[in-house]
Amino acid sequence: MTSQLAVFVGLGVTDALKGHDDVQLLFEQDIAFNMYHALRLCHGDDLRALNGTTLLKVEEKPAQLLLSCSHGTRLDIALGDGAYHGPEALALHVPGHPTMVWN
Repeated sequence: MTSQLAVFVGLGVTDALKGHDDVQLLFEQDIAFNMYHALRLCHGDDLRALNGTTLLKVEEKPAQLLLSCSHGTRLDIALGDGAYHGPEALALHVPGHPTMVWN
């Protein structure tokens, strides 16, 4: 999974939005990353702390995905069976490419 998500490593977060059943990170180049699983923002609980940061690293672990950003912020996304809130876990929208969905 990490190789497909590497497309937005090095890009800046332009907005972090909390929806009814998801969190969406908007990146430079009109890339949108939707997360439908349980997640936790390290070093605070206000997603706006991600605005203006740069995604430095995406790390896939067996039960979670870690997004490390500049300014010491990190978003941990649970990937285990108990973390599901809907039919998909993640969706990545890159202009000019098919939407990638992880179940």
